[in-house]
Amino acid sequence: MKKTIVYIAVFAFLAAELAVVLLVLPKYFFQPGQKEFTQTRYLRPVPQNDDAGILNDEAELAAAEESERIKVNLENGEIAIAALTEDFDKDGSEEQVIAYRNLLQENNPIYLTYIDYSEDTKLYKRIWDALVSASRPGTVSLFTKDLTGDRSACIILTGMNENGEHTMTAFRVTKNRENNPVINSIADIKIEGTISIIETERVQAYQLGFTHGASFDIKGRGRDATSSNELDQIEITYSYNSGLNRYVQNGITRIPGAQIETERVRRLLRGNTAEFEQFIEGLWYRVAPDMSINSNQYIYFDTAGRELIFYDRNTQQVYTWLSSTSTRYGLYVSSQNISVATLRRVMDIELEAIDSIRVKVFEDVRMKIDLGAMWDGSYRKSSLSKKTADPAPAVTAYIAAAYNSSLGDIVFSSNGAYEIKTSGLIQRGRYTFFMLDNDEYLELLPEDGGVSPKTRSTGGDDPENSRREVYRVTRFRGDENPGVYFSLRRVRLSTSGVQDFYEDPVIFTPMESPAL
Repeated sequence: MKKTIVYIAVFAFLAAELAVVLLVLPKYFFQPGQKEFTQTRYLRPVPQNDDAGILNDEAELAAAEESERIKVNLENGEIAIAALTEDFDKDGSEEQVIAYRNLLQENNPIYLTYIDYSEDTKLYKRIWDALVSASRPGTVSLFTKDLTGDRSACIILTGMNENGEHTMTAFRVTKNRENNPVINSIADIKIEGTISIIETERVQAYQLGFTHGASFDIKGRGRDATSSNELDQIEITYSYNSGLNRYVQNGITRIPGAQIETERVRRLLRGNTAEFEQFIEGLWYRVAPDMSINSNQYIYFDTAGRELIFYDRNTQQVYTWLSSTSTRYGLYVSSQNISVATLRRVMDIELEAIDSIRVKVFEDVRMKIDLGAMWDGSYRKSSLSKKTADPAPAVTAYIAAAYNSSLGDIVFSSNGAYEIKTSGLIQRGRYTFFMLDNDEYLELLPEDGGVSPKTRSTGGDDPENSRREVYRVTRFRGDENPGVYFSLRRVRLSTSGVQDFYEDPVIFTPMESPAL
């Protein structure tokens, strides 16, 4: 009886093994022509600078690690820089558009390729490629929008070319009688200035899917070559012509610019990114429609620290300054949120007058065009919008000194690094001394998103507030021990001046007698 049970158990095991083999082997041996499909990784753009070519930025590479995969393997020499996945032709299955560089061709041009899904082979395949006008991968934005108002998907790629021009290339996706996708170029615009999509409100019937809506115009704004004033501009309007299935020029408007000394303008706009970065360094307030200063909204350009700070009332956003690209009127800046690696923000900054700039912001890789965009508009530099009795004294950003304090023993290095030792723990990070409205401040930024020893909750759950410590600095000489002492009071910068936390001051006593 026992032997019978053993035989039954062995037979059942062998039968299960045979069933597995019969299910798996046909995939490889009984379906000729079918091969396993492997996916390649999706890569986001790596920013470039004007002097050194590719900028190897660790934060940007970290964002790429979180990206989705592309649907096909690209050819040798083709490097993906952006991708979109959605149902472009409304057939119920997802398609994909990939922007890629071809490193085997001269000047490494950028192309778009359309990836369609085949119901017959159950595989994705490339069915269309087209060259685009943008050639700098770090400036590329790829997105879709119903430009024509007939609910067809329009694939739009914006970016800059090697001549410093802004470009916009748009393709319209429709279907033919055989139900195959048809992709036509409907716009290819290049200008030494900015390009914007002017969205207009569409009727409710369009929103409900009952009828078509009005098409959106595209406007390009650039240099007026017929004027001797460097800042005079023209605005060219392009409208969609349904008969030609293409955008055509519809009008030109001349916009007079401010009269600025010509040599000063040429020096700022000669294509040197460092020159323009130095010009925008510091705090810039938003200019309201009535030309008054909006003290509740500002952008701070920290050129030395390579950061951008956006402040709107009680909200502060900090971005790492990834790269700058010269344009005809200023800079095209790429940045990345210090807390959310996948959140990117690019800014088109133009010289408007000697004390003002015009800013246009594009977010999340896709370009968001909004007539009421929160950060778009004119800004005026704070040093020119506020009167000061005396010029601000010069302050060295970095020092080489060691101090005792209630925070611990702190050592400042001349390369901008600091180290605090307290209770057996060591806190390292970056620091900088800076001036604002004739007052000196010290900012501490711990490494790895850590918190400094005195950090407290000052802004709810905002991680940006918990990373940074700002102190108002008072320097004085000691009576007993010679040397420069620091009295620090923790504050928070605000557009109305400075928010004081009314905490006890922290006294920095020199360990030695450094000459600052």
